[in-house]
Amino acid sequence: MQVLPIPEAEVYYDEHFLTDAEATALFDVLLTKCPWERRKSSFKYLVPRDESYYGEPGTHYTYSRRQYQPLSWIPELLALKRRVEEATPLSAYANLNSPKLGYNAALCNLYRDGNDSVGLHADAEPEMGPVIASVSLGAERLFRIKRHDGSVVFAERLPNGSLLIMAGKTQLKFKHEAPKEPGITRPRINLTFRHIEHN
Repeated sequence: MQVLPIPEAEVYYDEHFLTDAEATALFDVLLTKCPWERRKSSFKYLVPRDESYYGEPGTHYTYSRRQYQPLSWIPELLALKRRVEEATPLSAYANLNSPKLGYNAALCNLYRDGNDSVGLHADAEPEMGPVIASVSLGAERLFRIKRHDGSVVFAERLPNGSLLIMAGKTQLKFKHEAPKEPGITRPRINLTFRHIEHN
Protein backbone atom coordinates (compact mmCIF):
# COMPACT_ATOMS: atom_id res chain seq x y z
CA MET A 1 0.00 0.00 0.00
CA GLN A 2 1.02 3.59 -0.61
CA VAL A 3 2.03 5.59 2.47
CA LEU A 4 0.66 9.11 2.17
CA PRO A 5 3.24 11.83 2.95
CA ILE A 6 1.35 13.58 5.75
CA PRO A 7 3.62 14.72 8.61
CA GLU A 8 2.46 13.45 12.04
CA ALA A 9 -0.13 11.16 10.45
CA GLU A 10 0.12 7.54 9.39
CA VAL A 11 -2.17 6.89 6.44
CA TYR A 12 -2.00 4.02 3.95
CA TYR A 13 -3.91 4.02 0.67
CA ASP A 14 -4.68 1.48 -2.07
CA GLU A 15 -6.81 2.98 -4.82
CA HIS A 16 -7.42 -0.45 -6.40
CA PHE A 17 -7.82 -2.75 -3.39
CA LEU A 18 -10.84 -4.42 -5.02
CA THR A 19 -11.44 -4.67 -8.74
CA ASP A 20 -14.31 -2.57 -10.04
CA ALA A 21 -16.34 -5.74 -10.64
CA GLU A 22 -15.69 -7.07 -7.11
CA ALA A 23 -16.55 -3.74 -5.52
CA THR A 24 -19.75 -3.31 -7.53
CA ALA A 25 -20.92 -6.84 -6.74
CA LEU A 26 -20.25 -6.30 -3.03
CA PHE A 27 -22.03 -2.95 -3.11
CA ASP A 28 -25.13 -4.57 -4.65
CA VAL A 29 -25.18 -7.32 -2.00
CA LEU A 30 -24.74 -4.99 0.97
CA LEU A 31 -27.27 -2.48 -0.30
CA THR A 32 -30.01 -5.10 -0.11
CA LYS A 33 -28.71 -7.34 2.69
CA CYS A 34 -27.78 -4.85 5.45
CA PRO A 35 -30.61 -3.63 7.72
CA TRP A 36 -29.90 0.06 7.12
CA GLU A 37 -31.08 2.45 9.83
CA ARG A 38 -31.10 6.23 9.98
CA ARG A 39 -30.40 7.02 13.62
CA LYS A 40 -30.98 10.19 15.61
CA SER A 41 -28.14 12.30 16.94
CA SER A 42 -27.77 13.39 20.55
CA PHE A 43 -29.69 16.53 19.50
CA LYS A 44 -32.58 14.37 18.18
CA TYR A 45 -32.16 15.21 14.50
CA LEU A 46 -31.58 12.47 11.95
CA VAL A 47 -27.95 11.64 11.17
CA PRO A 48 -27.40 12.35 7.42
CA ARG A 49 -26.57 8.75 6.44
CA ASP A 50 -27.82 5.21 7.08
CA GLU A 51 -25.86 2.82 9.30
CA SER A 52 -25.50 -0.87 10.02
CA TYR A 53 -23.05 -2.29 12.57
CA TYR A 54 -21.50 -5.77 12.63
CA GLY A 55 -18.99 -7.40 14.93
CA GLU A 56 -18.01 -10.09 17.34
CA PRO A 57 -19.80 -10.44 20.71
CA GLY A 58 -18.71 -7.72 23.14
CA THR A 59 -17.85 -5.11 20.50
CA HIS A 60 -20.59 -2.68 21.50
CA TYR A 61 -19.64 0.98 21.84
CA THR A 62 -21.17 4.43 22.25
CA TYR A 63 -20.62 7.32 19.85
CA SER A 64 -22.27 10.73 20.25
CA ARG A 65 -24.65 9.13 22.79
CA ARG A 66 -25.75 6.54 20.22
CA GLN A 67 -25.46 2.91 21.33
CA TYR A 68 -24.02 0.46 18.81
CA GLN A 69 -24.73 -3.24 19.41
CA PRO A 70 -23.15 -5.56 16.83
CA LEU A 71 -25.11 -7.74 14.45
CA SER A 72 -23.59 -11.14 13.67
CA TRP A 73 -21.20 -11.10 10.71
CA ILE A 74 -22.62 -11.87 7.29
CA PRO A 75 -20.35 -13.97 5.03
CA GLU A 76 -19.58 -11.15 2.59
CA LEU A 77 -18.36 -8.80 5.34
CA LEU A 78 -16.41 -11.54 7.09
CA ALA A 79 -14.59 -12.42 3.85
CA LEU A 80 -13.81 -8.74 3.22
CA LYS A 81 -12.57 -8.32 6.80
CA ARG A 82 -10.02 -11.09 6.25
CA ARG A 83 -8.80 -9.46 3.04
CA VAL A 84 -8.47 -6.09 4.76
CA GLU A 85 -6.52 -7.70 7.60
CA GLU A 86 -4.13 -9.29 5.09
CA ALA A 87 -3.66 -5.93 3.34
CA THR A 88 -3.02 -3.97 6.55
CA PRO A 89 0.74 -3.35 6.75
CA LEU A 90 2.61 -4.80 9.72
CA SER A 91 4.11 -1.35 10.23
CA ALA A 92 0.66 -0.03 11.24
CA TYR A 93 1.02 -2.11 14.42
CA ALA A 94 4.82 -2.20 14.73
CA ASN A 95 4.90 1.60 14.95
CA LEU A 96 2.57 1.30 17.94
CA ASN A 97 4.68 -1.43 19.55
CA SER A 98 1.58 -3.60 19.33
CA PRO A 99 0.90 -7.09 17.97
CA LYS A 100 -1.19 -7.25 14.80
CA LEU A 101 -4.65 -7.41 16.35
CA GLY A 102 -6.83 -7.48 13.27
CA TYR A 103 -10.39 -6.15 13.20
CA ASN A 104 -13.39 -7.38 15.17
CA ALA A 105 -16.12 -4.94 14.07
CA ALA A 106 -17.31 -2.98 11.04
CA LEU A 107 -19.49 0.11 10.87
CA CYS A 108 -21.25 0.31 7.51
CA ASN A 109 -22.42 3.71 6.26
CA LEU A 110 -24.78 4.24 3.34
CA TYR A 111 -24.77 7.66 1.67
CA ARG A 112 -27.87 7.54 -0.53
CA ASP A 113 -26.78 10.60 -2.54
CA GLY A 114 -24.69 13.74 -2.21
CA ASN A 115 -27.01 15.20 0.43
CA ASP A 116 -25.82 12.52 2.86
CA SER A 117 -22.52 13.16 4.62
CA VAL A 118 -20.38 12.71 7.71
CA GLY A 119 -19.12 15.80 9.47
CA LEU A 120 -15.62 16.54 10.66
CA HIS A 121 -14.71 14.10 13.45
CA ALA A 122 -12.07 11.72 14.80
CA ASP A 123 -12.62 8.07 15.73
CA ALA A 124 -10.86 8.48 19.04
CA GLU A 125 -13.20 6.75 21.50
CA PRO A 126 -11.22 4.96 24.26
CA GLU A 127 -12.47 1.49 23.27
CA MET A 128 -11.54 1.97 19.63
CA GLY A 129 -8.08 0.95 18.55
CA PRO A 130 -5.83 3.38 16.66
CA VAL A 131 -5.89 1.38 13.39
CA ILE A 132 -9.04 1.94 11.32
CA ALA A 133 -9.49 0.63 7.78
CA SER A 134 -12.02 2.17 5.40
CA VAL A 135 -13.31 0.50 2.21
CA SER A 136 -15.32 2.62 -0.25
CA LEU A 137 -17.94 1.18 -2.61
CA GLY A 138 -20.17 2.85 -5.19
CA ALA A 139 -20.10 6.54 -6.05
CA GLU A 140 -16.82 8.40 -5.60
CA ARG A 141 -17.05 10.86 -2.74
CA LEU A 142 -14.66 13.51 -1.47
CA PHE A 143 -12.77 12.51 1.68
CA ARG A 144 -10.81 15.14 3.57
CA ILE A 145 -8.33 14.93 6.45
CA LYS A 146 -7.72 18.15 8.35
CA ARG A 147 -5.51 19.34 11.15
CA HIS A 148 -7.20 20.77 14.21
CA ASP A 149 -6.46 24.27 12.88
CA GLY A 150 -8.65 23.47 9.84
CA SER A 151 -5.84 23.12 7.29
CA VAL A 152 -6.45 20.33 4.75
CA VAL A 153 -3.69 17.70 4.49
CA PHE A 154 -5.55 15.22 2.24
CA ALA A 155 -8.50 15.71 -0.13
CA GLU A 156 -9.28 13.01 -2.67
CA ARG A 157 -12.31 11.32 -4.17
CA LEU A 158 -12.17 7.75 -2.92
CA PRO A 159 -13.07 5.44 -5.82
CA ASN A 160 -15.12 2.26 -5.88
CA GLY A 161 -13.03 -0.52 -4.29
CA SER A 162 -10.42 1.69 -2.60
CA LEU A 163 -8.93 1.03 0.85
CA LEU A 164 -7.64 3.75 3.18
CA ILE A 165 -6.11 2.92 6.58
CA MET A 166 -5.52 5.47 9.33
CA ALA A 167 -3.08 4.40 12.06
CA GLY A 168 -0.60 5.81 14.56
CA LYS A 169 -1.67 9.14 16.07
CA THR A 170 -3.86 10.11 13.11
CA GLN A 171 -7.09 10.09 15.15
CA LEU A 172 -5.51 12.19 17.89
CA LYS A 173 -3.94 14.85 15.69
CA PHE A 174 -6.38 15.01 12.77
CA LYS A 175 -10.07 14.88 11.91
CA HIS A 176 -11.74 13.63 8.75
CA GLU A 177 -15.00 14.16 6.85
CA ALA A 178 -17.05 13.30 3.78
CA PRO A 179 -18.88 16.59 3.08
CA LYS A 180 -22.19 17.07 1.31
CA GLU A 181 -21.99 17.13 -2.50
CA PRO A 182 -25.51 17.91 -3.76
CA GLY A 183 -24.58 17.21 -7.40
CA ILE A 184 -24.02 13.49 -6.71
CA THR A 185 -27.10 11.34 -7.29
CA ARG A 186 -25.62 7.83 -6.91
CA PRO A 187 -25.22 6.05 -3.55
CA ARG A 188 -21.99 5.14 -1.77
CA ILE A 189 -21.29 2.56 0.93
CA ASN A 190 -18.33 3.01 3.24
CA LEU A 191 -17.17 0.21 5.54
CA THR A 192 -14.90 1.06 8.47
CA PHE A 193 -13.19 -1.88 10.15
CA ARG A 194 -11.89 -1.35 13.66
CA HIS A 195 -10.74 -3.25 16.75
CA ILE A 196 -13.03 -2.65 19.74
CA GLU A 197 -11.63 -3.54 23.13
CA HIS A 198 -13.11 -2.73 26.54
CA ASN A 199 -10.72 -2.38 29.47
